[in-house]
Amino acid sequence: MLNSGNCTDCTTCGSCQQTPNVDTPNLFCMNCQPSEAPCIEACKQDAVEVLGGAITINGEKCNRCGDCVEVCPINVIKI
Repeated sequence: MLNSGNCTDCTTCGSCQQTPNVDTPNLFCMNCQPSEAPCIEACKQDAVEVLGGAITINGEKCNRCGDCVEVCPINVIKI
């Protein structure tokens, strides 16, 4: 399985099902531990945030550069 044991099969992060590209970045991921998530480190805009233990993208901060997409280990970030 792709996740690190945090998956609850909610199908909202894209790990379980591919999410379509949308105008607003969309992510609610619990695959990586926030302290080890490469997307958080890669984001120069500090748009990738932790909300309630899940990794999310703040659409107001995101400039859609795609740096987080390139480093996602399970390819669930869509911009």
